Amino acid sequence: MAEAGQQPPMEGAGVTAPEAAPPPQEGGAPTPQEGGAGAPGAGGASQMGGLAPGGGQEDASIAFVTKTYANYVQDIQQAAEGLRQRAATLQQEGPAQLQQLQSQIQPQTQELIQALQETQSPIGLPTSSVVEIFGWSSILLLGAGIASIIGGYVLSPIFGIFIGRAGAAILATLALPGLAAYQLNAEDGSTAGTRFQLLMLALVQGVLMGHSISYTYLSGQPLGFITPLVIAFAYPLVAGQVGTAHVPLLGGAVGAAFGVQLAVGLVSGSLSFSYFLLSALYSGASGALLQIAFKNLNAPSRIHMYQILLVASFLFSKALVYGLFGSAEPPKA
Repeated sequence: MAEAGQQPPMEGAGVTAPEAAPPPQEGGAPTPQEGGAGAPGAGGASQMGGLAPGGGQEDASIAFVTKTYANYVQDIQQAAEGLRQRAATLQQEGPAQLQQLQSQIQPQTQELIQALQETQSPIGLPTSSVVEIFGWSSILLLGAGIASIIGGYVLSPIFGIFIGRAGAAILATLALPGLAAYQLNAEDGSTAGTRFQLLMLALVQGVLMGHSISYTYLSGQPLGFITPLVIAFAYPLVAGQVGTAHVPLLGGAVGAAFGVQLAVGLVSGSLSFSYFLLSALYSGASGALLQIAFKNLNAPSRIHMYQILLVASFLFSKALVYGLFGSAEPPKA
């Protein structure tokens, strides 16, 4: 029997009880347990150390952006200052430059006015030069008329993506003729190569003109090539009757062209105000060109410059009438 107060050991209790933890020493810090969490201070320091680099990068990024925009502002200020200085220089030198330009243009303008007003001096221009100017111009205007149909009905939707109708009119009547006159100034206008270049130019002008007047309608318009065609045939006939008399020769050739245009309009039933106005503008442009040629054309090699001018003036007249009197709806029968 077991002694009193002593309990017999339980079966299967082979595991000894763990020893009690030693008591803490006096005045000493408690011993940290193995596997336990570290001191709070160490963990806090580790977390703070992880945030410090990010904050520094953020500050550096903001400083870089600020500096970049400050440079942009400085560049804009410098550009504005440069523009201000140029404007001040132009304001000082502008009147002198305008006066110089006026002094250069004024003699040419006076010469042009004198050429248009001249009606007394006999005409010394060879008849062959007039025939060549207006004969080939009729071919150019015929090609431009055919090309305008293609430009207005086929290519206009494509051109509309890249250029407006007003821009196409400016190109056809001003920009391209001016560029061609500059490029072909030194060429011989009596050669087949130059005539072919003028034909290509007229086709491009016609395509652009067709786009510029697409979806715009007139009650009637004359065929532009008829006017120079009639002048090419009528001028030698009138010259054979009146000789070199200025007014009869000029009036007879231009008047014949205007009369034929009106007759064609009357026969075709398309005679209207717009038809009459365009016919008058075509005849006026032809008469003005003849006056300038009477005054200034001295060599047959320069006839291509007058052909460029004639085609451009016809297209400009057409664009002007379409812009003033054209409508978005077809005329009623």
